[in-house]
Amino acid sequence: MEGPHKQEFHVRDLPTRSVTLFPNRAQVVREIKNITLKPGANEVTVVGLTPTVDEHSIKVEGTGSATITDMTVELLPNRDIFEDIYPDSDTDSESNESSDSDDDDDKPNSALEEVRDKLVALHDELTRAEEIMSSADQRLRALDAYISSFNQPRKEAVMIDTELAIYRKEREKLFEERQQGLVRSRQITKDIDKLRREEERLERIEAKERAKAEKERAKIQRAKEKEREKQQRRKEEKAKEKARIRKERENFWPRCCYTVRITLDATIYSPVSSRRNSIASGTEVVKAVPEKEIIDDASAVTFCDLALSYVTSSAFWSPSYDLSLSTTNNTAVLCFDAHLTNMTSETWTNTRVTLSTSQAKFSGLQDEIPTLTPWKLRIVGKGGPWDGNDIAYSREEQHEKELWNAAQQMASQPKARANLFGISKPPVSVAASQAAASNLAAGPAPPPQDYPIASRPPLQSRAPEIQQIFGAPQAQNKKAERFVKLSAKSPAPPGTMLSSSSRARCGDDYTRDLAIYGTAEAVFGTEAEADTILEPAPEVTFQESSFEETGLTATYDLPNLKTLKPSSTASKQRIARLSFTNVTFTRTVVAKYKPAAYLKARLRNTSKLTLIKGPTGLTLDGTFLGRSTLPRCSAGDTFSMMLGIDPAIKVAYPKPDVTRSTSGVFVRGENTMYQRTITLINTRATSGKPVNLTVLDQVPVSEDEKIRVEILHPKGMQIGGRGVATGVAGREGKEEQEWGKAYAVLKKAGEVSWDVTLNAGKSVKLLLQYEVSFPSGERVAQCW
Repeated sequence: MEGPHKQEFHVRDLPTRSVTLFPNRAQVVREIKNITLKPGANEVTVVGLTPTVDEHSIKVEGTGSATITDMTVELLPNRDIFEDIYPDSDTDSESNESSDSDDDDDKPNSALEEVRDKLVALHDELTRAEEIMSSADQRLRALDAYISSFNQPRKEAVMIDTELAIYRKEREKLFEERQQGLVRSRQITKDIDKLRREEERLERIEAKERAKAEKERAKIQRAKEKEREKQQRRKEEKAKEKARIRKERENFWPRCCYTVRITLDATIYSPVSSRRNSIASGTEVVKAVPEKEIIDDASAVTFCDLALSYVTSSAFWSPSYDLSLSTTNNTAVLCFDAHLTNMTSETWTNTRVTLSTSQAKFSGLQDEIPTLTPWKLRIVGKGGPWDGNDIAYSREEQHEKELWNAAQQMASQPKARANLFGISKPPVSVAASQAAASNLAAGPAPPPQDYPIASRPPLQSRAPEIQQIFGAPQAQNKKAERFVKLSAKSPAPPGTMLSSSSRARCGDDYTRDLAIYGTAEAVFGTEAEADTILEPAPEVTFQESSFEETGLTATYDLPNLKTLKPSSTASKQRIARLSFTNVTFTRTVVAKYKPAAYLKARLRNTSKLTLIKGPTGLTLDGTFLGRSTLPRCSAGDTFSMMLGIDPAIKVAYPKPDVTRSTSGVFVRGENTMYQRTITLINTRATSGKPVNLTVLDQVPVSEDEKIRVEILHPKGMQIGGRGVATGVAGREGKEEQEWGKAYAVLKKAGEVSWDVTLNAGKSVKLLLQYEVSFPSGERVAQCW
């Protein structure tokens, strides 16, 4: 029996119609156009879908004269070969450097060569002259020997005169010949000496020129060596970049992919038959198109278009803000950006990208204003438990001061360079992914691999890691310290899982966020609400997006078509730039715990845009403060941002003045009067504006009827009553009297709050005086 007509498409070859990014996932729609269908059964297979796809989210829609009768989804091993998709570029032409050997020999010195040639000729002439002289000497000796033979008696006297005449003539001739040779020899020797001096002079000149040439050649050789070293470094950097790109590609190379098989029935119908509409998550039909003619030929073909949509994790967007505030004109500018991340195995090319806030989850805020803990006293009696501490200080005050002092000491110490610089850690090993791929290929596809929190070492054992991030434990914020303690007491139950899209947050980021925000839920949220934030490098210019808000969900349509490639680095897209006016700046002082004024800005969102909770960079009066978290704020609502400590406000909180007496309400009772003074100094220039401060302190609260606590100053305060004017100038002088104003209010649990308006360059003292009375012979201690 003849099988169905089969066609196969790879997902990388399919155009992407749209991508909708959510904070923890993405919805992708791809198109398959002009599919050729033969009469009868047809099978269309789409391979290569990223393994992070939620198989239950895969749907197919389309138009054409066909009916979708079946659709199956399988997770199969990746059939592609890495080298075929990403061929190595080893064939890059490498420049073959020419030989460094210098073929150009030294040019001969013509003057020196000429002198040397003349010397050779003169030496030849000298040899010739010497030969003439030697020949003359030999002949003279022969002549002398011949003359000496005339002494014999046999010689006749007549022959002697003739022979002597010949001898004289020959000797003169030989003498002249030898003399000419001698003269010539002396002249040649003189010429030779002169030429030798010239030769030595030319040799010295040549030696200097040769040394200069050698130096120049050495310089050229060093330049060539440097160029070769540069080329070698370029090759090494090119090889490193090539290896990095390959590693990046390997990190997103799928070991297994989803395959979607769609079965369509393209049986030919008459024109009067109506075509049903068909979608594709089950057995539905393709949307009908008008038929132009009757098709009777069994071999005739028809066409249809399909749209494949699916939801994938490991692709998301996260908000990022930059907030610039100005205290001079009480304004602010907020840049709202989106970080787009695609960590799947797919590339979405030239597609329309939409951002949605559906199921958004963001991290919490840190560095909160301290909250005063109720300060309660009770009678413990002489034999009761007593920790030896005076009730002038609450335990919380002492504890917070220890944390504050430790934080100040840590802040003054420079951070170790090893904590700031170094080689980044390699990507997570994919050994677990290999095992998962083999298991997944053998059966139904489970959800993407998650990481149990219980499998991680307890936070207490990871204290050194947290110390590297936050400093010593005393310098950590309250949430970090509280979380370490809680994690040691109540570890996460076995099987507690992190959502699949949160896997990028594991590692050092996991430790940091847990220490900051307290719980895993505060970092990652539920599985349906994962938060993953990456920090890409900012671009130079941005295009703003259009947005639409429906209920609790807002969508942002990015301008132009985008291409999102798999990458561990997010890209940034500008969504909006908002301006704020009438920004309110307030300072809060809890001098009992920390002698500092915490600055807070309050802003009203006058735009139509809902601001999603996310990280933000804070800039105050042109100075970058650091990173914080912007809370969620709907249009028309207000939100506050902590701006750290205002260094212009100096706070002094000396030790309490304690005065004891035996007179009081109780007979033979003990009365102790305590006085605390808070001094505030506004160090800004006198031409500056006044600042508003909220100052908090407390008095102990009696938990025993035998103990009586009475506030002596400020007088007239009642719980929930109106504010009482108080405060005196912090410095002497007539000009210091116009320091501003302050009103004190008594709240529940013994909390005292001052609303202070402090003029620029002025100071104020706020006095809190109370009396504690109890029976004699008793001792007073703080309640737990």
